[in-house]
Amino acid sequence: MQKYSLNVKTRNPSNKGSLKQLRKAGEIPGNIYGKGNARAISVSTIAFRNVNKEIGGGAGLIELKDETGELALTHVKGVQVNPISRIIEHIDFHEVARGESFDSKVPVVLTGVNDCLGVKNEGGMLDHKTLELEIRCRPSKLPENISVDVSNLNVGDAIHVDDLEAIEDVEFLNTGIQVIVSCQPPTVAVAADTESADDSKETPEGEAASEASEGAEETDSDNSAES
Repeated sequence: MQKYSLNVKTRNPSNKGSLKQLRKAGEIPGNIYGKGNARAISVSTIAFRNVNKEIGGGAGLIELKDETGELALTHVKGVQVNPISRIIEHIDFHEVARGESFDSKVPVVLTGVNDCLGVKNEGGMLDHKTLELEIRCRPSKLPENISVDVSNLNVGDAIHVDDLEAIEDVEFLNTGIQVIVSCQPPTVAVAADTESADDSKETPEGEAASEASEGAEETDSDNSAES
């Protein structure tokens, strides 16, 4: 389990105006949910971004510490981002209890991509359909990511949730038939074959137009000879 730390400040639930001022001051408003209650907090924008860089796209637990020294072990449940400015506007943290199972989303990482048989030998393309998986585990067993080896995939093959290797004390919550990644046929070759077939196909209309053109050329030639 990867654990990170963040200092937070307790805040009173605010109106839109005060939230705007809070963001201008370099703080992100948020809430901590869990244990039957919710607490309003704020966290430094810079500090949160630094932790995000440390996590690096993987899964990790964040220990929040407020001004009184109270600690809360959490994971990020949701992040609200402004679609225009891309500024983080709100964060929801979910508190977890040590030793108790909780649900989380974990990113899927593909390995063996450069050695994939279907890509190397058949010109296939990898289609990474499931970017993250839902799991259930205790905090100490939270994996940073789920690694999936694609080196033995041939064109037409796929890896499903049921095909994943078991991880001790980790339960996959997605349905077993869900596709993680597949190797698709090469689309360029298909396009080329289609074009070739189109070129070789002669329609009755095309033949008639060609014959008419040839007939017109012969007539022009005869008229020229008579004159």
